[in-house]
Amino acid sequence: MNRIKTLHRAAMDHADTAIAAQLNGDKNQALQYFRKAYEMESQAAYVLAGDSKAEPTRSVLLRSAASLALDCNLTLEAEKLICTALTGNPPAAIAEELRDLLEQVNFQRHLELRGITLHDDEFQMSIAGKAIGYGIAPTDVFLDRVEKTETLLYRTAERKQNKPYRDKGRREKRLQESLELYMTVPRAASFAVTFKVGGNEQINMPGTSSLSEEIIDELLECLDIFNRGNEAELKAHINEDAYYRNFIGLVKSLAPDGETVKVVGFTTLRRGKVKKVSLMARNSELSPKELQHQSEKEERVQVSGILKMADSRKKGTDQIEIIDTSNTHHTIIVPSGMMSDIVKPLWERQVLVTGIRQGKKINLRDIQPLDSKDHDSP
Repeated sequence: MNRIKTLHRAAMDHADTAIAAQLNGDKNQALQYFRKAYEMESQAAYVLAGDSKAEPTRSVLLRSAASLALDCNLTLEAEKLICTALTGNPPAAIAEELRDLLEQVNFQRHLELRGITLHDDEFQMSIAGKAIGYGIAPTDVFLDRVEKTETLLYRTAERKQNKPYRDKGRREKRLQESLELYMTVPRAASFAVTFKVGGNEQINMPGTSSLSEEIIDELLECLDIFNRGNEAELKAHINEDAYYRNFIGLVKSLAPDGETVKVVGFTTLRRGKVKKVSLMARNSELSPKELQHQSEKEERVQVSGILKMADSRKKGTDQIEIIDTSNTHHTIIVPSGMMSDIVKPLWERQVLVTGIRQGKKINLRDIQPLDSKDHDSP
């Protein structure tokens, strides 16, 4: 047992080092230490793998080793560890966590291209979860994410071209034509489609659009940084507040709810190398940085109700009104970057608002739908 404890503690130390490297943007060092952590944790786990009486320690170690295997992109090893754990008698809560991990393993396979050739101006989106079957998904769950992905592409393109953030008005016609989004027939990979980015003249000319490739790569890079929680690095990419708020809000809407949609992933192919980004479940809480900079006098609040009114007549004074179940009206101030793409699509819906109270009004930090079919069982 002492050997198991020694291996486990060393594995956790390596995992902590890997996470720190990941937050600093050093992917190679992170992978190196995740691999060391996996090797030690799997050694500890396999010591108890055949001892069904060693629960819950047995299944906890196997689950931890499987999670680290996924961090190392060792999908097959993760699957073996999970199946070994489930063949024992793990406690119900741990068994459920193991099944969730197995879904992630299966989803990693779905993110693989499976013989599909992606060109420089194409990328694949896959979704998986309780609401999604093999090659079938509810239209609202899927189409809403298609719309959010399209908006993220255009906002990324506008930002990369140094255009001021556009609170209102239509997209520039020339840019819209250059980045027009096309979608293939859905494939049976839980549910996966390929998006092609480019104008009509490029449909039969794969890989000819350098703008498309640049925007796709920038979008996936920002999604990857968001996933790693590195706020400083993300702000280095998106250094204008309105664009930053817009990106965060759109990604939270695009991300899984953690229940019926558990994973949303994107795949590209560059010079023979596959890049995969799997979004984590959305979170309506304020970030640690936001909480750190919050003044002691500032009051963090959450309000749920129907979004009934939005007023954006005066520049810089956008606000909405939420009516809760007790018929109380709450005025919410909406910062630049959130009204058109994030707030407006939620009009007349039940929402949860997170913000900071300022007098009788609330400064919006996050808004999420509460009536989304993502939360319904199929």
